[in-house]
Amino acid sequence: MNFLLLSMICVISTFDLPGIQQKMYSEGEQIPVLINEMTSDSTQLPYDYYDLDICKPESTENQNQNIGSMILGTLTQQSKYQIFMNYELIDEIICVKNFTQTEQNNLKWFIDHDYRVNMQIDGLPILSRDYLNNTIIGVPLGIRNINQYSFYNHYNFKIEIYRTSKSEVNQTFSINSITVDFESKCMDSSEIDSGINCPINQMMNITYSIKYIMSNSSNRWSAYLNVATDSDQQWVSISITFAISLFLNFLIAWFIRFTIRRDVLKFEALPQEESDILIDQMGWKQISRDVFRPPSGILFLSVLIGTGIQFTIMTISIFFFSSIGFLYSAHTGHLATVVIVVYVFTGSLNGFYSSKFYKYFKGEYWLLCTLGSNLAFPVMALFIFGIENIALMFEESSSGLDFKTGITFIALQLGIQTPLNLLGSFIGFKFESPKNPQKYGQIAQEVPQQPFYLDYFYSCLIGGLVCFISVGLEISQIMQLIWKNSYYEFFVSLFFTAILLIIISAEVSILTVYLLLQNQNHRWWWKAFFVPFTSGVYLFIYSIQYYLDSLQFTRFSTILYYFGTMYMASLCLGLICGTVGFLASHIFVKTIYSMIKLD
Repeated sequence: MNFLLLSMICVISTFDLPGIQQKMYSEGEQIPVLINEMTSDSTQLPYDYYDLDICKPESTENQNQNIGSMILGTLTQQSKYQIFMNYELIDEIICVKNFTQTEQNNLKWFIDHDYRVNMQIDGLPILSRDYLNNTIIGVPLGIRNINQYSFYNHYNFKIEIYRTSKSEVNQTFSINSITVDFESKCMDSSEIDSGINCPINQMMNITYSIKYIMSNSSNRWSAYLNVATDSDQQWVSISITFAISLFLNFLIAWFIRFTIRRDVLKFEALPQEESDILIDQMGWKQISRDVFRPPSGILFLSVLIGTGIQFTIMTISIFFFSSIGFLYSAHTGHLATVVIVVYVFTGSLNGFYSSKFYKYFKGEYWLLCTLGSNLAFPVMALFIFGIENIALMFEESSSGLDFKTGITFIALQLGIQTPLNLLGSFIGFKFESPKNPQKYGQIAQEVPQQPFYLDYFYSCLIGGLVCFISVGLEISQIMQLIWKNSYYEFFVSLFFTAILLIIISAEVSILTVYLLLQNQNHRWWWKAFFVPFTSGVYLFIYSIQYYLDSLQFTRFSTILYYFGTMYMASLCLGLICGTVGFLASHIFVKTIYSMIKLD
């Protein structure tokens, strides 16, 4: 109990979410300026900006540290920039820098790999324009012109503010967005020659200027909703695909409803004697004594269902709160914190439903079921991310986990998730199992020859493909936004995509199960799960194609990180779709066998 209390205190102390309310500053009040790590789309390996020893403050302790930032390795450190509300500056000097030969070599490597400096002002990330005039997050570190490298040593901050007080006395302001123009200036020249006139082997001043722009709107995140290029075109494409997918959902739902009602209405309109004969001719009536017979591998299936329910509730909750603006994707550390905390505290649902279904299937080894639901996924995740972390440590990346972070993660698992999982399992085993419309006999009926399309390979191939294609364009856009570090606009799309995928997974699974029952196949349990689960396999296959077509990762650690992350994402997607399909099919089977009177 003490360990549980200690772990909960640890979570509360590190659980820090950005507020929805904008902070109001009085005129002249200092605005916090923090520097995040340097990032690159081409390597996906973050590095500490102060490894270059550029204007390093006396204390660089990680600010706003929470569980998510610790696990992601997100650095948020103090800077020497001093910005005061509504006070403009011109060419303010922070420090003077003369790069050593080693620092020049490191800087050239970062410039060659398109690294950007990420900063936060009032919790908002800074934006700039790349050489194609696209809005990007952060500021490029420098530029290379043939063999000459230039370091951007001057930032022009343009801060859009909104006046929050009507009085001319004691005015207060809030910040809407921060954009930065960058230049390369030599100490002995004030002219700029295409931004590349000052090589990094010269001594240079690190300077900045500040200009304030008044806004008539108080929309804090409007400038960040169009970070990705061709945003309007993307949304049009997503909307069209969403409409097509929605039509496909209605088509499948109508077919299922029409077919079932046709079967039931056939015998309802006939006299009792004729209806009994007609019912006996129904394919799914013939296996009424076996349809609820527990499948093989009930322990494994119960653990998968419990874990899938946990992921489904966690994912929908995160997407919903993010889509309505409660969580901002700019704060990746905060988002990761929410994901981890929600996952930990939904461990009780995992334990409850795993044990409930295991008892429903007449399972006897309740301890193995409890341990499986509690440890199966965390052990796998720890193994995958542990290998990734070792590779990142060899790269000396800032995202590598330290000993303290590892202990924190283990404390969360053992101190909170495990007790909650045990509590859920205990309650699940105490709950009375629901009754089936029909009992199963002692000897299972032999399954007749099945059509080829009901074979595991073909049914999973077709069913999983239907699920994946229905949201294929949305997934391609989401992949681009995630791996191009443009998180700001995809949460609303992601929420509706998840809902759409859940609906079509349920329908595809129900349709597959109905075809099985019509062909007198009572072994429907695992197919109800595996057919929509295959959409996760398609996601991993697509991630391979996306890597080959759109990404230029060449370092082994980055490739390992990418495919390890996509493997876990594909597994989670498969578990969610498979679980939804299984639950929907289970309800469907109980419903149709309750609609008619069976002897």
